[in-house]
Amino acid sequence: MPGATITLTGSGFTGTTSLLLGTVAATFTVVNDTTITFTVPASAQTAALTLTTPGGVITSASAFTVLPAPASAPTITNVSPASALPNAVVTVVGTNFTGATAVTVNGTSATFTVTSSTMLTFVVPTASVAGAATLVIATSGGTATSTGLTVLPTTVSVGTGKLGVLNYVYALEQLEADFYTQVRAGSYYTGLATGSAEKLILDDLFYHEVIHREFFKADIKVSRNTPIPDLRTTFSTVNFNDRASVLNTAKVLEDLGVAAYNGVSQYLAEPAYVFLMAKIVSVEARHAAMIRDLVAESTFVGNDIATVTSASTSSVATNNAPARSSLERALSPQEVVAIANTFLADGSKLDVSGIR
Repeated sequence: MPGATITLTGSGFTGTTSLLLGTVAATFTVVNDTTITFTVPASAQTAALTLTTPGGVITSASAFTVLPAPASAPTITNVSPASALPNAVVTVVGTNFTGATAVTVNGTSATFTVTSSTMLTFVVPTASVAGAATLVIATSGGTATSTGLTVLPTTVSVGTGKLGVLNYVYALEQLEADFYTQVRAGSYYTGLATGSAEKLILDDLFYHEVIHREFFKADIKVSRNTPIPDLRTTFSTVNFNDRASVLNTAKVLEDLGVAAYNGVSQYLAEPAYVFLMAKIVSVEARHAAMIRDLVAESTFVGNDIATVTSASTSSVATNNAPARSSLERALSPQEVVAIANTFLADGSKLDVSGIR
């Protein structure tokens, strides 16, 4: 194999001036007239040996077999990004990745692509458990291990008890505030006449949702708790340049917010917080009514939001009301996030299992 020292025996070696392995020159030492040692060149391949001596050129009767050099073990020098969600693509920089046979994250196989001997990419396995991860790259030359990757959780837990409820409504206010922020950047909104009723309504909704968001964030901190992080929204199905797309999405979010407040207050033991929720849901209901009338006049209330004809259908018995009672419909946190999570990016989707 390349780099190996080989000993040749024969005769008439004294004064040898050249030793070729095929066409590749090799470094050699004439030990004596009957012995020569040489180092197999790095680029050499199986071929005949040729020596140039004072007595003439000598060529071996058979080819000298050059074995392949053993593969070097891989190394990892950088993992980017250092924190990633399941299904995210991660790039690894290092050495000797050619011929990689496996990439695992905490023992789970990952799909990977070798870009070059010094770079490969892999997809964080769907089943990866959140937290510090051990990355292993295996090749025929050995393995490389790195702890430079953290798998991010796919959901954000709102917590339990009062904190869970407050984080839950804080998350919904984040969602609505971000929606109206994006609405105000779209050409539908910017194209509305200054001072028009429709533009003023959208402004009011934006400011109200921002105020609600900041209120809950501050209240959680005042109670010496840590609020959930800023959530990342995704409104890929919304055309913010189109009136119908914006208003129909606003209708979904506003109706959802009202049903959420109606359904979650029962999990609060403190009367002061129940009173607070009642005040905020009254504002949210006015939002919903205005948006509904912008979508279609005189639709501010309907059987889909109040039990006008049919009874409520929430999975939580306490959220239901009999037909024709005209009571506002309520949804459980689990029912709410099934819809809300469609507007939240991976890593920001809500886990409300602690609210009960």
